[in-house]
Amino acid sequence: MAGAQGRDDHFRKSLRFCGWTGVVAVVAFIIGGMLLGGMIPPLLAPDDPAEVFVAKISEHLLAIRVGSVFCMISFALFGSFGAGIAAQTRRAELNPCFSYVQLLFTAAGTVVAVLVAFCWALMAFRPDEYDPTLVQFLADFAYFLAVFSVPVFGGWCVVIALPILMAKDGERPFPRWVGYANLWAAVLFAPGQMVLFFKHGPFSWNGVVALWLPFTAFFLWILLMSWAMFDATKDENVPSRFY
Repeated sequence: MAGAQGRDDHFRKSLRFCGWTGVVAVVAFIIGGMLLGGMIPPLLAPDDPAEVFVAKISEHLLAIRVGSVFCMISFALFGSFGAGIAAQTRRAELNPCFSYVQLLFTAAGTVVAVLVAFCWALMAFRPDEYDPTLVQFLADFAYFLAVFSVPVFGGWCVVIALPILMAKDGERPFPRWVGYANLWAAVLFAPGQMVLFFKHGPFSWNGVVALWLPFTAFFLWILLMSWAMFDATKDENVPSRFY
């Protein structure tokens, strides 16, 4: 009994830690991607000439560089955040297939996000020496990584929702509404794939529909799942037999 209680306490502490990494990821992105780095609202526009990209980046060089550091910290924390969710859903699965797939999506999503920060940092490394079209390419690549990768982040949400919705009452790792919220998040990410077809307007990579909607949904989703992990540490009814 004491051993089981100790495992439960350890699991709750680990789950709270993973939840806090999600919160820190959001805060770090607000500092790095919004207040400093110029990702949102976008400093650049997809229909700007390449020379304008270079000029804008050169004018905000230090802010973009410091912002890239914060973005790298933010995106690297997706790994522990996703691992916490998978560990919690694992407890309610007899066959841990969905939780294992979650870890694959977590790894893929973390790599994609970290590459966004790499591209943003490289833009500001020596923009005056790079060919202007290369600077433009790095910006395009960063936004395509962030919003065009819908199957990675949307799929992640779907495989979180499935073990929640398929679990029996009393064994559900998160409330049923959390499962439905994940499905809605996957739907809200979908407009990001429209960036392939537009260089201006609401469906471009600086537009309301293709950028702001998926980004807002994504970071609200992180906060929601962080709260769900905190709340799960209070639940005495979650089965502990699947460590």
